[in-house]
Amino acid sequence: MDWTIEKIYFNLINKNFKPYQSSIFKLYQKLGSFEKVYKDLTNKNSLEFNDPEKEYKKLEKFGIEIAILNEEVYPYKLKSIDEPPLGLYLLGNKSLLKEETLFIAIVGTRKATSYGLNTSRKFAKELASLGTVIVSGLAYGIDEEAHKGTVEVNGKTIAVLGEGIDLVLNSNKKYLIEKILENDGLIISEYSLETPAMPYHFPLRNRIIAGISDGILVVEAPIDSGALITANYGLKYGREIFVIPGEITNKNFIGSHNLIKQGARLTTDIEDILTEFGLDLNYKEKLKKVKLSPKEELICEIIEKGYKTIEEISKETNLAIQEILIILTHMEIKGIIKNKEGKFYLIQ
Repeated sequence: MDWTIEKIYFNLINKNFKPYQSSIFKLYQKLGSFEKVYKDLTNKNSLEFNDPEKEYKKLEKFGIEIAILNEEVYPYKLKSIDEPPLGLYLLGNKSLLKEETLFIAIVGTRKATSYGLNTSRKFAKELASLGTVIVSGLAYGIDEEAHKGTVEVNGKTIAVLGEGIDLVLNSNKKYLIEKILENDGLIISEYSLETPAMPYHFPLRNRIIAGISDGILVVEAPIDSGALITANYGLKYGREIFVIPGEITNKNFIGSHNLIKQGARLTTDIEDILTEFGLDLNYKEKLKKVKLSPKEELICEIIEKGYKTIEEISKETNLAIQEILIILTHMEIKGIIKNKEGKFYLIQ
């Protein structure tokens, strides 16, 4: 299959038929090709654009790529949800979607209290500093603070938009997006270029946030918060739901407290999240109790013989450098190794 041709026609369909439309999805399932879907649709509809390649080349101007359903780069977690996007527009480190690390969504109201804003940034910083990928929606309030907290510690974060990527690149959020990309983060949108943000886009966006995450942290949510939609999608997809408690008299936390009543995990520090996924962060005892994966044990045996660079470790283990970087990061977090001038050694 020619993936470029498929992406060209996906982009054209997406500009004419805004996602998510189940009829388009069913047609794609039936025909198995976006080119065939487009030709079928042109026989039934009067489409606005007739130059597929010209429309596709606009993406190159912004460095945006497309990942379509069934392509290898497409997030495997999204493939299993009931309403997977037919394709995604990606700007930044697309390989981030394939990293085998913890993905935590941090969500909440746009009109947050200072307590909520500070808490969002604090949790994002602490989680990101341990190698967790932070997922959020780049909206004002809780989302924005989650992204800011992540880049503050040079962590990786994914921003899922409810509009075309190019519109955000030309907005007052451009600086934050640049910081996200500088730290190997990723910007995702289901919507084609020049698609404005519409109210009905955001509930659809929230299914993507929930779909690519392992767990969802609700920081501050009133009864009508979109964060509750994300949490409900998370429950539907089998994700873990964590909730920061607030003042019982504050309306901004009614939705949050209702989630706790329904069984979401009351969360007061990052260990409440990490222990749910079997991660131990007892720093004082970690050297005595740390449990190593087979690959970590192999790397320890190699480093024990002397200081090693990433390239040397890769050569001796036959593991890809990208994978080794992730493993070494986790080992540093566990306090097993340290990095000195580009070479790693065991902590005695």
